[in-house]
Amino acid sequence: MNPTKAQVDEATNQCVNALTGSARLRGCFFEDDAGKAEDKRTGLSCPDRQAALAKQCRKRCANYASDTTHLVCTGSYPNTVWHISFGDISGDTGESPRVERCGPRLRSIFAKKPPPG
Repeated sequence: MNPTKAQVDEATNQCVNALTGSARLRGCFFEDDAGKAEDKRTGLSCPDRQAALAKQCRKRCANYASDTTHLVCTGSYPNTVWHISFGDISGDTGESPRVERCGPRLRSIFAKKPPPG
């Protein structure tokens, strides 16, 4: 297959959206004291914090989307492609990575804001 950039971009967006949904479900439904402390530290609600973490996975989602849209046989091996694209944070199955490891720690609401301009 030779997918267009629009097809790969759409697959990337679908991946980020799926990660956001699953991160919100797991991260907020089962939120522990550490998660609540992160909500307070970042000034975000749990769903917003999980969405921000999932968005940091965009590069890995783009790799996954590229691989799955270019390969003809990926339907037979989705978890293999998932594990290759997400590597050390992949989790057990597709759409279950540890989103908190996709990027840097979210900024605190107490962090100094850069001067304007």
